[in-house]
Amino acid sequence: MGDPTDPETWRAFVDRHTPTLLALIERAGITDYDEAMELYLSTCERLSADDCARLRRHDPAQGPMGVWLATVVRHVIVDWVRARAGRRRLFGAIEALAPREQATFELYYWHDHSPSEICELLSTREGRPVTLAEVFDALDTIDAALSDRHRRELLAMAVRSRAPASLEAQLEGGSLEPRAPGADPETALRAREVTAALNAALASLAPEDAAIVRLKYVQGLTHHDIERALHLDRLTDARVKGIVAKLRARLTRTGGVE
Repeated sequence: MGDPTDPETWRAFVDRHTPTLLALIERAGITDYDEAMELYLSTCERLSADDCARLRRHDPAQGPMGVWLATVVRHVIVDWVRARAGRRRLFGAIEALAPREQATFELYYWHDHSPSEICELLSTREGRPVTLAEVFDALDTIDAALSDRHRRELLAMAVRSRAPASLEAQLEGGSLEPRAPGADPETALRAREVTAALNAALASLAPEDAAIVRLKYVQGLTHHDIERALHLDRLTDARVKGIVAKLRARLTRTGGVE
């Protein structure tokens, strides 16, 4: 591509590859114009830094420019997501809740922990056993506090935090699953035991009831989304509470972790 430190060459490069850079950023789930432009400019700054050192190191024999640019964009987005994560603030509606609900919100929505993992992490934090039923109660309280705008922001955050790990794989036809931050081995072992007890209790429920629990508390779907997924006329709070009560009874009866 010539000497990238030459202003004309750099301008030609930017003109040629801007559509690719913007497409990669959009593919990462960044649809807000200002945020997309922030990432685009950060990518250009990274490429032009130190007299275009990165561009000068690019070897066409190692792969097409598009795949190489995907790697650069991926790194920029990872750094951006980490910086934004450090500046996260709880929604006002969540700040108004009790400390346990706030902690559950962070573990569930920000760190992608399962209810079983949250049980053990909260137990360690509070210095006493926290049951699955208590986690479900906390998630219900959080769900009632979240508005549609909150849910859209949480969805956008989830898309952004997952996409950087899969940009290259998407270009190459593969896929990579995101991994949640890991707990210490002892906590992870206890969480697996809780999960096994939960799965056994769910297996004793009617299939539709078990599906409702998994979709609501594990996948985080709203009642409306569950109605659509399971083709239900209506899913009431009373029905969900009844299912959780049956689940709690089965966990207690079988000696599982409640």
